[in-house]
Amino acid sequence: ALEDRSCLRVGSHAKLPRAMLLRSSSLPALSRTARRALSGSCCPPGALPALAADEDRDLDGQVIQLDDVNHYVVAAEGTARGGLIVAYDVFGFSGGRIKSVCDSFAKCGFNVIMPDVYTGTEINGFGGLDGFMSGAEETVGWISAQNPAKYMPMLEGCKAFLAGEMGSANVGGFGLCWGAVPVFHAAGAGIIRAGVSAHPSLQAAGFYGEPGQPGEFAAKTGKCPMLLLPAQEDSLDDYGEEGAVTAAVRDLGFACVSHPFPEMHHGFVARGDTSDAATARDVETALQISADFFAEHL
Repeated sequence: ALEDRSCLRVGSHAKLPRAMLLRSSSLPALSRTARRALSGSCCPPGALPALAADEDRDLDGQVIQLDDVNHYVVAAEGTARGGLIVAYDVFGFSGGRIKSVCDSFAKCGFNVIMPDVYTGTEINGFGGLDGFMSGAEETVGWISAQNPAKYMPMLEGCKAFLAGEMGSANVGGFGLCWGAVPVFHAAGAGIIRAGVSAHPSLQAAGFYGEPGQPGEFAAKTGKCPMLLLPAQEDSLDDYGEEGAVTAAVRDLGFACVSHPFPEMHHGFVARGDTSDAATARDVETALQISADFFAEHL
């Protein structure tokens, strides 16, 4: 039997409401940097497919609009221990169990907000993961459009909302896959005080003119305590305890801890099949140690 963790309930059949897919009518031309980033695309081979969204699950939070952008917001149970900004993976605002992840952090005592950076779109509307592997222009053009100029104002707005409306001035960032890039950018800008990256894909920073090597990008931006949760496809040379990202954050003077999940595939935290006992175990472990890390550093 799985250990009973009082603050986490990530059900094996977590279901999320569907989001309408919106296609951009104009995507930017591909830069050389963006094309080079294809060599380390956001989701590595072996990444889990998105779980089907389902309208039947009762969510704990609500969708609000800030500056005409949808945000999922859920209040902490009990006295809040801080605020969290969640940055999802390439499957977007309704990908897999992403809102259940937000709800789980709220049950652990955190006020949570997740901006819909992709504004109603997600990778399956632009070639899917196969588009990354093949270098499809529509896929690379779409991910290139989800850039810091778009998401940094959203992250600033999330921080202001957590502080002003929810009373959480101390804010952390939780990113999954592509979402690790906004988390590190938020750290570099002083938006967050601690960050956690599940199955991180910092190589995706190369789409935005940043270094495509995770360690080099972390050396520019990793300016707060960080927890890394690599899965089996995520390079330990980058994300392991002796990896380049870990070393870069430590060299900047901040704590950095790596907790690998060698049995899990990239994407497991929000998209793994939690009817499988081992996956359910590791999803709960990942969220629990993340909550503990935030509690320590916020």
